[in-house]
Amino acid sequence: MAGCLKFGSLKNKKIRGFAKIIERYSHFEVSSDLNPLELREYLFKRGYISEKAERDLLIQKCADHFGTSPEMIERMMFADRDEEQILEDTPEFEPLELIRLYNLSLLQTAIFDSLRLTFWTSSNHKDIFRRIKYLGLMYEIEDEDISITGTASIIKMTKKYGTSMAKLIPSIIKAEEWRINAEVLDEFSGKIYRLVIDQTYKELFPEVEEPVTYDSSLEEEFSRKVRAIKPGIEILREPGVFKAGRYAFIPDFLIKKGEKKVYVEIAGFWTSEYIKRKIEKIRELKIPLILIAREDYGIDKAFGDVILFSNKIPYDTVIKRINEEFRTEIGEIELEGDVVNLAEMTEDGISMPELVKLAESHGYVVTGSHAVKLELLEKIRDEINKLNPEFLSDVKDVLNRYSVSEDILEKIGYKVVWSGLFDENARVERLDDHGS
Repeated sequence: MAGCLKFGSLKNKKIRGFAKIIERYSHFEVSSDLNPLELREYLFKRGYISEKAERDLLIQKCADHFGTSPEMIERMMFADRDEEQILEDTPEFEPLELIRLYNLSLLQTAIFDSLRLTFWTSSNHKDIFRRIKYLGLMYEIEDEDISITGTASIIKMTKKYGTSMAKLIPSIIKAEEWRINAEVLDEFSGKIYRLVIDQTYKELFPEVEEPVTYDSSLEEEFSRKVRAIKPGIEILREPGVFKAGRYAFIPDFLIKKGEKKVYVEIAGFWTSEYIKRKIEKIRELKIPLILIAREDYGIDKAFGDVILFSNKIPYDTVIKRINEEFRTEIGEIELEGDVVNLAEMTEDGISMPELVKLAESHGYVVTGSHAVKLELLEKIRDEINKLNPEFLSDVKDVLNRYSVSEDILEKIGYKVVWSGLFDENARVERLDDHGS
């Protein structure tokens, strides 16, 4: 192939294409010790300038503030823009390697304008589905083929979506065997062309995978806030792949507490028809799932238990749903030990009255937020009676030894008389001394 191409015969379009590839893999830096963003913030916060004299004065003030000259401010205020950055290093490609990268770029450009991209691969499925999820692509599984809905079906963000489709190509051609079938729209003639290519052309393309960058700020916020509200749970990112009818489903999160678990999916930029179909298929999995979607996706409340939001995720609703999923039935509870903290058990969705009733039916005496075995209660009573206490501090060692609070004293015939905020001032009196 290299022998068939003479640089002198290349048209300007190809030359620009090769140059663009080299530029893409080159390293650029901002040639300034000044921060262009800080310069712009200083200048733009001062308001609108209508005259050159005002502008010159503001530039001078900015220069004085940052300890430099007005000329340097003029030169550096936009130095972080791509066209202003300084080329520091360029890659040294072999000719054949550069041609392969160029071919990949051509294929991606064609896919950018496709109405539908259908492909099959013999391997690399997990990576492909993760990348589809990262890129926010709409897809269906048809037999062994995966069909990606193209930009013609997307009303918003067409350019971004087309770019995302193109970024999937390196993952496809990374497989040992693959086949691509795309319907490409010629925007000038309006004609639709079919692009068909498979692994027999593999030598035309590089063995390189382009990195994918994606905005995960919403997922990061979700993880951070849920952990803060419920610190006792475990949150796992992208726990695995589920096949749901014609979809491969990778939940955003798995939330666990002990043996209980629930999956969480935060819907991407999908159309309302797509999200409805996908929800229906996900439900067939019969896994515990909390689905969160934007209101403008057209999902009405009658469709199901979808948590809707406009600008911010309603975390109070999310936590409520998590608690419902983690709720333990009263029949599942096993009380163990001489002292049981009932307050901790309410976190599993069981009310305190239910727990009190359960504890009392199992030979416990409930005092405050704790349940104490009747046998232990009698033992504590005997030890405290022997002390003949006058102050709360006299019984503290006994209470601490059995991990119970002073609330238990009333159950064994004593009461605490407080005369201040501190324990050392509190007295202990027998209830029968007061006619109780």
